[in-house]
Amino acid sequence: MIRNYELLDGGRIAASSPEEFVRLLREGSLFDFDCTDAEFMMNFATRYNEVHGVAIATDTPEHFVADLQKNGYIKS
Repeated sequence: MIRNYELLDGGRIAASSPEEFVRLLREGSLFDFDCTDAEFMMNFATRYNEVHGVAIATDTPEHFVADLQKNGYIKS
């Protein structure tokens, strides 16, 4: 099942899994499109923490997406 995610920056991603969400977010990134998904999650979480002061889990795509939702990057 495809889920639509509305992002804080106004973007939208349609993905069928957290893994696909991470891949699509990485592919659309201006910064880290050419690294692995795991590297992307770590880099994204570092930047997000610097800007917003909150920690984002990077151990799994599921935890990454859940933390992005909890902390306002993905609008519910």
